[in-house]
Amino acid sequence: MRLMTELRSVACALAMLCAGTGIAHAQEFAGRVVNVIVNYSVGGPTDLEGRVFAQHLPRFLKGTSGVVVRNVAGAGGMIGENQLGDVSETNKLNIGFFTWDPMQQILKNPNLRVQFNDLKFIAGMEQTNLLYVRRDTAPGIAKPADIAKVNTFRAAVLSNGSDWSALRQSLALDLLGAKYRIITGYKGTREADTAMLQGDIQLVSNSLPGYNSFAKPNMVDKGLAIPLLQYERGDGNRSPNLPDVPTFLEVYRAIHGANANPGGAKWEALQFLNRISRTPRVIFMPPNAPDAAVAELRGAVERMAKDPEFIAQYERAALAPSHFVLGADGERVIVELKTLPPGMVTFFNQYIESNSSR
Repeated sequence: MRLMTELRSVACALAMLCAGTGIAHAQEFAGRVVNVIVNYSVGGPTDLEGRVFAQHLPRFLKGTSGVVVRNVAGAGGMIGENQLGDVSETNKLNIGFFTWDPMQQILKNPNLRVQFNDLKFIAGMEQTNLLYVRRDTAPGIAKPADIAKVNTFRAAVLSNGSDWSALRQSLALDLLGAKYRIITGYKGTREADTAMLQGDIQLVSNSLPGYNSFAKPNMVDKGLAIPLLQYERGDGNRSPNLPDVPTFLEVYRAIHGANANPGGAKWEALQFLNRISRTPRVIFMPPNAPDAAVAELRGAVERMAKDPEFIAQYERAALAPSHFVLGADGERVIVELKTLPPGMVTFFNQYIESNSSR
């Protein structure tokens, strides 16, 4: 009888300890208003997707008093990134929902005060990027491989052409043997698409949501343009969302031969960009976020990723399927960014300088 009583006491003590541990873990955000910092302005793609994330977060991050979206736009997203990176007791539970550009860190942009690998990675949102080109690019494009035969055409890039999207576009076109001029200064892909629709430029790079929302219905479906290629994902495969659009490697082999393989510094740089740009949307916490809070948020996002209600609303907002990149799979990007060889940095700086005179 005494043994049974002792066993019950031990069991109760263990149950209370486990419950206490669970409560402590679950109370990191309990009773708090959680700030979700979105690093682009209201109404844009990052904002729309971030607000869907914030709307559903309380269902999975139990005990929160509320979730508030704060748009901190400017400097290509860096103002919001810097704000998340500022270490203080008041912001250690903030959450960043960002469109990020790893090249800001690689090129040591002076406006970026935080290192991305110092932030606590929670998850990434995978998206596919593709290039599309006007069919009437002289003397005419009937199939993607024709890009190597046409006259010099105008290719749009955002800002000054040093972001990952612009660099990836130029590297791909160089490897394909295309002749082109870089037209810089576009503030967004919608502005570039409009210029393409008017015939001012012939080629644009875009994400799948941007492509689906404007380029496809207004240009591709009407026969004005064709998809040129999609970039291979970080794992080297095509996106299941674009089964009929050739990959870069498929177009390369259509031009250079069925068994041809690219090589050299440009090919290595393109593969690197394919890996680090796999998740253009990322969710971070500040450098001083408690480990328990990071684990709690990661668990919440993992559950959210499987939730039909969230998935349906996100896909309506993003015009593309939702695909979270979680855990070690996503952290590989951050680790690679931290361990980038100096030679790659030198290559990018020299390549950007050579492109500026193109």
